[in-house]
Amino acid sequence: MPNYIALLIPVFLLLIALEWWLSVKYNHQRYKGSNTVINMGVGAIDQSAAILYMFGLFACLQFSQKHFQVFTMPNDWRQWVLAFLFVDLVGYWYHRCSHRINVLWAGHVTHHSSTYFNLSNGFRTSPFQGLFRIPFWMVLPVLGFDPLVLVITFKVVGLHDFFVHTSYIPKLGWLEYVIVTPSHHRVHHGKNDIYIDKNYGSALIIWDRMFGTYQEETEPVEYGLVSDYEDKNPVHAIFYHFKYLFSSILQIRGWGDKMRMLFMPPGWVPAGGLAMKSEDVVGLREISTEDGGVYSHQMPWAIYLLMSGVLGFVVTLYLYKSMTVLAVVFSFILWIGHIVQASYVIGGRQYRYFGMVETTRLFLFLILGCWILWPLGIWGKMAAAMVLLALLYRLVFVRKNR
Repeated sequence: MPNYIALLIPVFLLLIALEWWLSVKYNHQRYKGSNTVINMGVGAIDQSAAILYMFGLFACLQFSQKHFQVFTMPNDWRQWVLAFLFVDLVGYWYHRCSHRINVLWAGHVTHHSSTYFNLSNGFRTSPFQGLFRIPFWMVLPVLGFDPLVLVITFKVVGLHDFFVHTSYIPKLGWLEYVIVTPSHHRVHHGKNDIYIDKNYGSALIIWDRMFGTYQEETEPVEYGLVSDYEDKNPVHAIFYHFKYLFSSILQIRGWGDKMRMLFMPPGWVPAGGLAMKSEDVVGLREISTEDGGVYSHQMPWAIYLLMSGVLGFVVTLYLYKSMTVLAVVFSFILWIGHIVQASYVIGGRQYRYFGMVETTRLFLFLILGCWILWPLGIWGKMAAAMVLLALLYRLVFVRKNR
């Protein structure tokens, strides 16, 4: 049975294209190509991982229901209404904790690290965020909620989150007192002093008003992180704060402070301080040129890689229930790799030996794809042809123009 939820992604992409067009038409500068590609790469990684952690979530909810359920919830419309309220309430507290506990912030910071605020930010969610939510959601079956009702409710509330990432919708009158609007969420993403750690609600703003974390949008919003973060690629966006925590813990003396580092608020350091910044953690050394620079001749190839990666990812997400586990894993790695590698070129950054790595990657995935994806019929053959075209383009055109 196809996964029809995957068909929402093209709808989201069309809305992003429309918002981008408005930004260009009116010179609002609310989009940047490299930033949008990174958002798409992060989203593809998250959606791939979501297949696993949604199964894990459902299993944990069933376990909680079986062993710890205290109340019985009516099996009718009342449970759905209460589920919406309680899911949103627990979501508020998870979100609030994610801003105040370092290890949870490591999973959530990806969503806040962009200096641009647009609909593509709705894709920018780390897979660790979904994983770290599970213990919070496990409270709800104890109260009698059916796990299936909860999972469906999570999905519905999650859809609302995409649409609040825009600067083109103004304040919405009386709705500002009830639901989370784009204005509320713009505040939440702001690094202005008055906006930090405000408006945690997912669908309802009433929790922020009740618990003292509400802030109205009263001044232009500056987006991004207070720390010195630089957008590089999807992998860096996901693991940025984890690398910082790891490097910090290595430098801290005493197990008490090491553990405290994980659970204190972001920005906390022990009395002795730290010797390094997160950017000093060893990683891939990148050669950077503004707006593509010397890599501009690779731009058509990178755009093809991005488009084929997005198409392949959406089709895989749509068909994965009818594919073997090996084919699903292979396909997600293949298409996400396309998007991530494209982000290096479009962002004007390539690590050392990028060309050799990319040529080898495409060659290996072409060989393996002919074996793993060929049994999928027409789509398997199209996928192999798309990889072959990317490889030939790179070997013939990109190398020629070095």
